[in-house]
Amino acid sequence: MRIALVSQEYPPETAHGGIGTQTRAKAHGLAALGHEVEVLSHSIDGEKREYLDGDVRITRIAGMDDRLPIYTEATRTLTYSAEVAAAVALLHAQSPLDIVDFPEWGSEGYIHLLNRTEWNYIPTVIHLQGPLVMFAHTIGWPELDSEFYRVGTMMEGTCLRLADAVFSSSDCSADWCAAHYGLAREQIPTLHTGVDTRLFRPRDVPEKKRPTIIFVGKIERNKGVMLLLEAGIKLAHKYPDLQLRMLGRGNQALIKEMYTKANAACLPALLDLPGFVEREELPAHLSRAHLFAAPSLFEGGPGFVYLEAMACGLPAVACSGSGAAEVVRHGENGMLIAPDDAEALVEAIDQLLSDPTERAAMGARARQSVLTTADSGDCLKKIESFYASVIVGRQSGLFPLPACQS
Repeated sequence: MRIALVSQEYPPETAHGGIGTQTRAKAHGLAALGHEVEVLSHSIDGEKREYLDGDVRITRIAGMDDRLPIYTEATRTLTYSAEVAAAVALLHAQSPLDIVDFPEWGSEGYIHLLNRTEWNYIPTVIHLQGPLVMFAHTIGWPELDSEFYRVGTMMEGTCLRLADAVFSSSDCSADWCAAHYGLAREQIPTLHTGVDTRLFRPRDVPEKKRPTIIFVGKIERNKGVMLLLEAGIKLAHKYPDLQLRMLGRGNQALIKEMYTKANAACLPALLDLPGFVEREELPAHLSRAHLFAAPSLFEGGPGFVYLEAMACGLPAVACSGSGAAEVVRHGENGMLIAPDDAEALVEAIDQLLSDPTERAAMGARARQSVLTTADSGDCLKKIESFYASVIVGRQSGLFPLPACQS
């Protein structure tokens, strides 16, 4: 298959979260399976660039910023989707594409899907990873009465309606889109790239002498970092040398606030925020910690940071009620707490720190659960089969052609 993966996020320049992680995993995993893979991603310098990332060809495209001053997210989203459509059309003209895969985030496929006719039809799928409608209703961004929400959800819903097929990284995201956009839930399979369990595995490195809780992700309020700090301050009375290691880029004002709070509690050594860590280095950092905790208020799921930590043999602490609960099973491979419940977080971490034997057993079960259900080799073959079924369905007429637009 000749596959185009479209994603504004793609490491290293535009690696901001799970979409970029999954796009790169899909690109290299599918290329390793013998497919020709093109990635269309965003340029950060306003210039178009083409280069090879191993066996994958990357094309960085700019938005309209140099031709039209962009002042709103709604405008950025709409205009960028036009640039993406032009880039997809050029790739297809150079050599026909068998399938195009868009994330729902940013509605990058909007103009491409609106512009399809029987003469330029390319099978197109949407990969749900964190829909706008879901975050608006769960974490309050964007605000429900904003133009960005109105335009963004209109574009998101249109993309999902016009795509040949939709798949989702989690049941959680699929449920939200089915409910809000009227999709047939049974037709949205849950598929994701999984975790490279050869890279993410317990490493033979010395465990930290200090009891260490590790967090990986964006240092943002909605990720539960302040809640984790509050729990750490309370636990420090029982574990005086406790350390919270938080790996990732973040809001500098929030980071300053966190250090101020730790110092005010007379715990200047509690926090360790070294910043972004390269993916290849993460397993060693994870293997030195005692447990992983990321009490995000809401996760679309499955939450690859949880899976990566679990693959390294760490029990994970997460919040119930969203996508992370699909991989973290309470009392088996980790602990689930109610969102924004500091006391429950303290109890969960204390239970794990105070019982090394159970913590090790839970970590071993965490590793096994990833091997069984989320190994990238198995997961990528399922995505490959999904793509093939969409292409066959299109060729056999299961997906009707859109009405010609005059």
